[in-house]
Amino acid sequence: MNRLEATFQEIKKSKKPSKLSTRQVINEYGVSRRGWRVINNVNAWLEKHELIMEPSFEAANFYGFVEISPIPTLQVNGELKKPKYTDAIPRLSIIKSSDLNNSEEKNVSLISIKKETSLVEAVTLMIKHNFSQLPILTSKNEVYGLVSWKSIGKALSLGKTCKQVKDCFEPVEVLNYDEPLFKAVKIILEKEVVMIKDYKREISGIITATDIGEQFLILSEPFFLIEQIENLIRRILDDILTFDDINSVLDVNKYDKEIKHLSDLSFGHYVRIIENESLFKKLNINIDRVILQKMLSEVNIIRNEVMHFNPEEMGTADLEKLRETRDFLLIIVEHK
Repeated sequence: MNRLEATFQEIKKSKKPSKLSTRQVINEYGVSRRGWRVINNVNAWLEKHELIMEPSFEAANFYGFVEISPIPTLQVNGELKKPKYTDAIPRLSIIKSSDLNNSEEKNVSLISIKKETSLVEAVTLMIKHNFSQLPILTSKNEVYGLVSWKSIGKALSLGKTCKQVKDCFEPVEVLNYDEPLFKAVKIILEKEVVMIKDYKREISGIITATDIGEQFLILSEPFFLIEQIENLIRRILDDILTFDDINSVLDVNKYDKEIKHLSDLSFGHYVRIIENESLFKKLNINIDRVILQKMLSEVNIIRNEVMHFNPEEMGTADLEKLRETRDFLLIIVEHK
């Protein structure tokens, strides 16, 4: 039995809720990131042991926590309550700053002020923490607005007297933690900054357009590296291997998709071509075939996770494998 499933079994036996860090759940599963297969398996184990996880595993912040508890026997209307699972769509909660209150890191928390806070105090906090804005809260789940260098400058330019932050604030959009990432991005780019509510519907974080830019750089690099690797492989194979060569290894007549060009092949097909000694000799490249085949096989495994949009940023080791393979193939192409 998987270690995580064993933990679920213990929670079921105890009949008491248990709070675990998202990273602990991932580590107990035995992986470093949440791939779509991992998400499906975790949800299946939860259902098997009649447990519910809040927030859901796929939407939980990587740096935050989840609460796992037995499913209540009955709802208010008398119907059995079933866990509600969503698919592995990337959610706004993958942005670290979306759940500052619930972060595993002790020194990270959501800093907020009240509407009666003096402007001097607000400005001092913004300078101290190098913030461009501060949220103004009236309670754990209510936002009054946002004070920023922009709102202060606008108020002063209009001749307003700003003694308290309520004299120079601006409205702010509030989004839920499980908002689909790509839908939320449009709003954040338009508004420049939004507040986030967690699964308890309490204000838990703040996300800026800068946060979105940084996250997309992290998530997009693997896609670009894989595209470069595939293009380099095609350049190595192009004009050397014939359709009959490829068919001798792949038997393309078995595929529903008509193979007319190297770009019609999958990455797994490229690995199989390199595995074939006779075809590899035709490429006339003076490198070890086994080493190249192993490199491409490892890339193929990483690629399968990337193309399912794994919600975590790629680990350093996998990212380095992609960069290493890209650079290796580039040298081959340049000296071909």
